[in-house]
Amino acid sequence: MASGIPFLDKIPTSDIGLKIRSLLPARRHSDIFNRIDISLLLFDNTLVNTANGESEEISLTKDGSFPEAMARAARRLARGDKHNILLLLPTADFVATAYHMNLASEKMIRSALELQAQSLIPAYEENLLLAVNAAQQEGVALWFNEQEANRLFRAFAHEDLFLGAIMPRSLAVLGAADDDDLKTMLINDEEGSNISFLQVRTNAVRRLLTVNRRDLEQEVFARQWEIETSQLKGDAVRNMTSMDDWRALKRKVQPLPEYSFLPAGAIAEQKRISFARNSKVAMAATAVVVLLLFAPFISRWLELRGVLDDLETAQVMSAEPRALQASIFDMEEEWGALYEYPDQEVAQVLVSLNSVIQSSLTSISINKGVVDITGSTNDPAYLVELLSEREEFNNVSQSTSTRGAGSQFGIRLNLTNVDFEDYEEKYPARTQGR
Repeated sequence: MASGIPFLDKIPTSDIGLKIRSLLPARRHSDIFNRIDISLLLFDNTLVNTANGESEEISLTKDGSFPEAMARAARRLARGDKHNILLLLPTADFVATAYHMNLASEKMIRSALELQAQSLIPAYEENLLLAVNAAQQEGVALWFNEQEANRLFRAFAHEDLFLGAIMPRSLAVLGAADDDDLKTMLINDEEGSNISFLQVRTNAVRRLLTVNRRDLEQEVFARQWEIETSQLKGDAVRNMTSMDDWRALKRKVQPLPEYSFLPAGAIAEQKRISFARNSKVAMAATAVVVLLLFAPFISRWLELRGVLDDLETAQVMSAEPRALQASIFDMEEEWGALYEYPDQEVAQVLVSLNSVIQSSLTSISINKGVVDITGSTNDPAYLVELLSEREEFNNVSQSTSTRGAGSQFGIRLNLTNVDFEDYEEKYPARTQGR
């Protein structure tokens, strides 16, 4: 199995499609994007506020890291205020891969790219975040180191700043008033030893070329670079080659959702805010109900001026609101069963199997943290050994004896981070009578 596409051909589309599409992130991060109130751009070891052109040099300490130094510079630009930040990093910091897929939907293209991540970028062993405008069947997918995104988030949080999203800085030039009517733009982004050249059409990256200036010193590479870039056509060209070019933006950059990378901390904060908002709505609704129920008694209390009589009446008549409150608590307890339902991370399981199995599968099932696979391979015992070395799997064993000189196999394994036993003990199944 050389790549993810042959693997997908072995599994019925109706089975894998529904599972993966249910787990892939939809465009549900609008809360984070709407809260961003400042955009900071990194150029030549300097952080720039794109709205006013102010800048701060990033000063490294002896024992400090670059994310920490960058966060301190951001704090100085923030002038002591709390901000939700869009961080624009050099385009060369992102990994770009071209894709061409004859798939019907944006979600399916994202799914295929996720599954093929290790084959598309085989030399990169760390987890990567994906950003892509998959409205078209061909284009460029961008990847960013997940651990680096989380390190940046923690560094900014230490300075009391919220890092909402990370985006390639070349895309900061999109959305300007004089560019609204352009269909295709060429962006030349230069800094230090790196040059990035992008072709963007309707906010989708169609081509992205990056080169080191040292390579251009060789005539062969210089000629090839000239040929490649000359083939890219556009309605306008933006050359961003100096600090003054970026300072001239003079506007807060709006994040492009398709090409924005969200640290895990930002996503967790959005979930917390969403949960708090829903709780406030429920509390407000309960307050309105209680107020409506008590209004007649408050009016009568004002009329009769009998504090003790009104108190007794209120206690009697508040029985229904208290019953409603108990019902709400019961509902919250039942919602816990859904909120804490073990996530089997089906998409990640498929990615992990894809990276290990070099043969074919005939079936796969995942039930309560137990994965059963059948297929064919020359050495089932070696396949069991490979799967046992994965941290996300345990109790790997052959579930059926091999057939056909060891070519047919059945393997059962457990997902390490899935514990249905504790979940079912906490939320036992209840039988309702009719």
